[in-house]
Amino acid sequence: MKKRVLFAAVGIPVLLLILFAAPEWATSAMCALLAAVASYELMHAVGGEQWELLPAMPVLAAAMTGALGTPMLGIAPIWLLAGIFAVILYGFVMAIATHGREKQLGFATLAAGILSATVLPAGFASLALLRCVSPALAIAPLVGAFMSDTGAFFTGRALGKHKLCPHVSPNKTVEGSVGGFIGSVLGMIIWRLTAGMDVGWAMVIVLGLAGSALGQIGDLSFSVIKREYGIKDYGTIFPGHGGVLDRFDSVLFVSPAYFLILTAVLA
Repeated sequence: MKKRVLFAAVGIPVLLLILFAAPEWATSAMCALLAAVASYELMHAVGGEQWELLPAMPVLAAAMTGALGTPMLGIAPIWLLAGIFAVILYGFVMAIATHGREKQLGFATLAAGILSATVLPAGFASLALLRCVSPALAIAPLVGAFMSDTGAFFTGRALGKHKLCPHVSPNKTVEGSVGGFIGSVLGMIIWRLTAGMDVGWAMVIVLGLAGSALGQIGDLSFSVIKREYGIKDYGTIFPGHGGVLDRFDSVLFVSPAYFLILTAVLA
């Protein structure tokens, strides 16, 4: 617990400094770095040392995140499609080249690698894209997801009786899930009042509800992978908190949803 608190005391101000005070490219660079680490974590969790057969995937994940999350680069959609095709082609070429050898690339690791260099970058890039609109909107997915986690944790401890998904996450309860929705909505209301997020109150409620629903789904989704492969945490890069995927699993589902919702409304 001491490590968790100390790291949060340092990490949260640094994160806010990057999102609020640093140039937009700094957010893109941070998201690209997080995507690269998350790519490694996912492949290592699924395939163990097989990830060494796909050493370029974390690099491709960072490149895809930077390309998607930096509008000023002016990259045409066709080149992003080409990047996705290159990721898939690279993965299958390595599977073909190593098949039948003592150390061959299994399909699970291949699939994890492709996912890590396409889907994960979409989640992290969405944060960078929201930063291009405003710092307040960039932090909104973090508020929605983390306040949902907080509300679910304390409500679950105080009132939790009915298990939500016992085979995936034994400690989560239905009561905690409801508390998560309340926490996320309250968090978005407070963020709207303090940060001056330029959206209407109806949208604040929508973002709060969507943040909790998708945050909980994201959390459970990556928990399914951990349960299947018998791991406690994806990594140790954040002392006391685990890996990038342990901290950003819910945000990876919330940030693309917020970007899509806000883009549809603000367009």
